[in-house]
Amino acid sequence: MDYRLARDIMIESQVRTNDVSDLALQAAMYSVPREDFVTQDKRVFAYAEVTCPTPSGRELWKPRDFAKLAQAAKVMAGENVLIIGGGGGYSAAVFAALGGEVTILEDKRVEFNGIKSVIGPLDKPPRGLFDVIFVDGGVQRVPDAWKRSLAQGGRLCLVQFDAQAVGRLMGQATIFTKSGSSVAARVVFDAFVPPLPGFEAVAAFTL
Repeated sequence: MDYRLARDIMIESQVRTNDVSDLALQAAMYSVPREDFVTQDKRVFAYAEVTCPTPSGRELWKPRDFAKLAQAAKVMAGENVLIIGGGGGYSAAVFAALGGEVTILEDKRVEFNGIKSVIGPLDKPPRGLFDVIFVDGGVQRVPDAWKRSLAQGGRLCLVQFDAQAVGRLMGQATIFTKSGSSVAARVVFDAFVPPLPGFEAVAAFTL
């Protein structure tokens, strides 16, 4: 299979056609071989409009959903980027290609060349403030610790499912931006992404 050709077709048919016009992001996605981040038996599907399993157990998003949220994140060269549950590695590789100083937070050991990784609970970011926090999976619950770890002007980028939803349902890609002492949210598009386990809504007791 000609993966370079498949990558070019992905950019043309799944990225640009979905209003992802950021040329730097397009170039970064073209430079990162998606087939290197999926399990060996799924490499042929790396550029299809499907999610794919990665060796870490995480799932690779569809190109369209990742590209749209990555564009909304507006990662700039030199910015500190934290990827929650980023053990799949692809998101980290793209943001590193954009010039970000990338850290992966995972609950298991992962290793990628040139990218720092930290092992720990996903709801407890490492010390420091981040310009961008990208959550690599859909969540129902958004921990306050993620918002507290944002630098001024920092963006928390995630897909949030309805708190009443069960299973893999459509979510809303949301950007939380810190300004002063407040964090404001805006919805940027609808997305169907793999869930990030452990961030289901807490059941409330009702009579």
